[in-house]
Amino acid sequence: MEDTRPKLTCRTMFVLGAMNMIDCINVNLLTPYVDEMVSDFLHKGPEEPEVAHTVGLLIGLYSFCEVCFSIIWGTLADKIGRKPALLIGLGGSVIAPIMFGLGQSLSVVFAARALDGFFCGNVGVTRTYLGEIVDETNEARGFGFLATCFSVGLFVGPMLGGELVYPARWAPSLFAGTVFDEHPYLLPNLTYAIFAAIAWVIGALFLEETLPRGRRCCSRGEQEAPFRRQTSLTPGTDPIGAPTGFMLDEPEVTPRCESRCFPPTLIRCIAAYCAIGGCSACSSQLFILLVTVPQASGGFGLRPSEIGALQNVAALGLLLTQLVLYPKLTKRFGFLRIFLCGWMLNVVGYCLFPVYAIFADPEKYGFFRFVPLAFMQLVIAMGGGFMFPTAFAFINRASVGLERGKVNGVANSAGAMCRALLPPTAAVLFTLGSRSGLPLGRYMPIFVNFLAGSVVLAFAIPGLRLVNESSARKLRAPRPASSSTAHDSASRREPLVGIEA
Repeated sequence: MEDTRPKLTCRTMFVLGAMNMIDCINVNLLTPYVDEMVSDFLHKGPEEPEVAHTVGLLIGLYSFCEVCFSIIWGTLADKIGRKPALLIGLGGSVIAPIMFGLGQSLSVVFAARALDGFFCGNVGVTRTYLGEIVDETNEARGFGFLATCFSVGLFVGPMLGGELVYPARWAPSLFAGTVFDEHPYLLPNLTYAIFAAIAWVIGALFLEETLPRGRRCCSRGEQEAPFRRQTSLTPGTDPIGAPTGFMLDEPEVTPRCESRCFPPTLIRCIAAYCAIGGCSACSSQLFILLVTVPQASGGFGLRPSEIGALQNVAALGLLLTQLVLYPKLTKRFGFLRIFLCGWMLNVVGYCLFPVYAIFADPEKYGFFRFVPLAFMQLVIAMGGGFMFPTAFAFINRASVGLERGKVNGVANSAGAMCRALLPPTAAVLFTLGSRSGLPLGRYMPIFVNFLAGSVVLAFAIPGLRLVNESSARKLRAPRPASSSTAHDSASRREPLVGIEA
């Protein structure tokens, strides 16, 4: 039977990368100016506790919407196909940012942010799409490329948000007295919307569907699913998530859409993704809050453009990590060791923040006060470049035989829940720590954040190790003389417990 599914070609990677980059820009576009925006709307200083709390809610709202709707988008992708789901979500990303930029009150920007979060399904669906066209020989390349595009988004997002905000100030001859003067946050959001529209056109023209109509979940809970007979131990996955060694045989009607449970190993892989995603979102907000503390209070007092420049250093570090370090290091040391190395880099990079604060005085250290912050951004970018594509690969491997759209929807929803809850919690801890009068009080949420993340990873590591060792055995296994032994091995599946799929 001829395999007509899309291959991992440069064109496919480019299209998926463009969509992934757009989503990344969308997440961090507002970070350089969000504190000033909220401060303007509330008519209070950026250091006020109410401002910090509102910033946390506004940033976390997008993730809260992901919690509510990611599973819906994953299930929709299993029913109507990957490409339509991606295009619908990307279309919403064109409209919502314009509403956000035109908002002149907190209620309007919160509503626009919520609408933007509703069309959040592309993150999980792009990983689902990629997981269906890679195998274990090129998954590091595929997921690493998505992370590379993510790093480009990290570069473009802060640049748009930090450099294009308040255009009437830096280009009064062009923007003074225009709609961009009245709405100072519109230009970066409008520019992003144009990028999203271009990505939509590219996806509509060049993206191929990976889920044939005969393999999509039907509303009645049944579909025609082929029986799989394993003929080799060749690693990889086919469009419905089975190893490539499983060949399609005579079809039978099976209840693919009926309720099933995720295996414990997959639950642990999702928990690892939640830990790194939640801790990263929390740390990113804490970074913004800490570096915007006024100089009179012993802080850096950085402006949005300066914050954007530092985040560009992180984006550059992530890009270099993915292009140079990640493929080689994963091949030499394995996915699990690289994942743990990335976590340690993040822990060390953020927990040294009290040391960076020694250089906060601009009169004493001048430009060199940016050096420790840039170093921190570089280190944590390397850590993120090691962790996130590895976590995606682990989830992809652990979801063999399941409905990948729903699996990635659940994973994205669970991760988004952490990204939604932790930033407001960190803002509250930041406020309490700042009021405590303790020397390291404002840094307390950093230590709490990584302590909690380490506890979750301690639970997840056994599952990651199991997936890692299983993949290593497949790569070392010789091709068997017959399919019976392989079929018997494949039939001994892990018991299904935990979250319903």
